[in-house]
Amino acid sequence: MAQFDDLDRLEVLTVVTGQLVNETPLRIGVGREPPLGSAVDAAPITIRFADGRSSPYIPGSSLKGVLRSLAETMVRSQGKEVHSPWDFNKIEAEAEDGNYCVICGIFGSTRLASHVRVYDAYPETEAITFVKTSVGINREFGGSAPNILYTEQQVVPHVRWGFRMDIVNIRVFPKPLDERGELLNRLIGMLVDGMVQVGARKTLGYGRLRLDKGSYRVYEVEDGRLVKKAEGGVG
Repeated sequence: MAQFDDLDRLEVLTVVTGQLVNETPLRIGVGREPPLGSAVDAAPITIRFADGRSSPYIPGSSLKGVLRSLAETMVRSQGKEVHSPWDFNKIEAEAEDGNYCVICGIFGSTRLASHVRVYDAYPETEAITFVKTSVGINREFGGSAPNILYTEQQVVPHVRWGFRMDIVNIRVFPKPLDERGELLNRLIGMLVDGMVQVGARKTLGYGRLRLDKGSYRVYEVEDGRLVKKAEGGVG
């Protein structure tokens, strides 16, 4: 029986870093309503830095959610059952017997902390944006709806964003040691291959990310301090 409730101690910490490159336009929205005073109908989420600059960024929660969804899809493709993250009865049953599913064992649940931390990704090159005007679609007739125009602000392709993921107590590199490590290894490989999308307009190919210059560092605890045990490139 797999025991994943081991976050009361630190056995191994893997830090994966690199640069995310959006190969296609990118917009992670701020919700249904644009910010007050916005010149567009759909604006990207932004952050204000200490020097007063504002810039779009990729929230770690958005990227982690996409990775979890991909992981669920991959597990289902193996013919295995995957419960909803809101199936509280199943979650309580897992917590009661300590036998968590592989997805909860990586990304957590309401009863188990996540073994993965995905940090916000801030631009390392200027995140230039452009505005696209689109038309509304009449779903009943399958054509454009008259007099419905809206504008979207998108980040141009090929912006570089700093990436960091921490993996706690799951051995992924240099070689996975269990099902969770193998699944995370495949997810990181999909990032390297540019097969992960985040944000709006995915059906149009927007938000496709590629992990460039990816590397890992593996630490273990010795004599009360973290000691680097391995490092290398990913992909």
